[in-house]
Amino acid sequence: MLHYKVLGEGRPVVILHGVTLDHCHMVEILEPAFEQLEGWQRIYLDLPGHGKSPPQEKIDSQDGILNTIEEFIADQLGDKPFAIIGLSRGSYISRGIIHRQTDRVRGAALIVPGGNPGSPNPLPKHEILEPDPTIRSELPEDEIWTFENFAVVQSRDIMEKRRKILKPAMQLHDKAQEARVKERFTFSFAEAEEAAIFGKPSLLIAGRQDWMSGYLDSVDLMHRYPRATLAVLDAAGHGLAFERPELFTGLIRDWLHRLAVDWAD
Repeated sequence: MLHYKVLGEGRPVVILHGVTLDHCHMVEILEPAFEQLEGWQRIYLDLPGHGKSPPQEKIDSQDGILNTIEEFIADQLGDKPFAIIGLSRGSYISRGIIHRQTDRVRGAALIVPGGNPGSPNPLPKHEILEPDPTIRSELPEDEIWTFENFAVVQSRDIMEKRRKILKPAMQLHDKAQEARVKERFTFSFAEAEEAAIFGKPSLLIAGRQDWMSGYLDSVDLMHRYPRATLAVLDAAGHGLAFERPELFTGLIRDWLHRLAVDWAD
C-alpha cells in the first residue's frame, strides 16, 4: 500500500519524487505553480520504501518499482488519462510509465532527469555560485557536508527547507530495498524505451551545475520529446527548485498551460 496525498480536483497529475525523499518535497516545490489554477488534481505519492510507504520484499529492480506505481495508478484512476511529473529518480520511473502507457499520458514534466548508470555524458563539477559563508558556523556537523558539497546557492531559507522537509524523509528511506534496485537499475525494456518518441506537451528542467544528474542527458532527451521545452538553469544544481524557485514555478505553469490547451476532455 502506497501512501499518497491528493490536492485539488480535475485533470489528474501523478507526481513522483526522487530517491531518499517523499511527497512532502514535491508538495513544497510544486504547489506554488498550482495556486489560483483550477481543474488540476495533484496526486502526490511516496514511492515504495520512502516516506510513509513501506518497502516491499518483492521489489528487487527498477521494474518492480514501476510495476507498483502502475498498480497504484490503475487503482486510483482506472482507465482515465493523466499527466505525470517526476523528479530525479522519479523522472526515470515517469519515463517507464510514459513508455508503457503512452496513449493515456497527456503530458510529462521531468525535473533533473539523467545521470543514470551507463550515461556517456560527463557531469559538471560542483560549484558554489551564490555563497553565504556566515551560515557554516551555525550548522550542526551532519549538515556541513551538504552545505559545502550539494548547494550551488547557499542560503538560510534553503537550509531550513532541507532541515524541515528533506532530512526527515531521508531518515525513513529503506536502504535494503534501494540496494536491490541498484543491482537492476535499468528497465528490462530500456532499449525500447530509449528509442521511443513522446509527442505530448513536455518539460525538461536541468541544473547547469548539477553534479548528480548533469544537464547533457536532458539535452539528449530533446529529440525524443518533440513538444518539450528544455530549460537548463544557471546557478542551479540538483536542488534547483529551491535555488531558482520563481523561474521553476514559471516553467511549470507554462507547461500546465500548454497541457490544458492540448488536453481534450
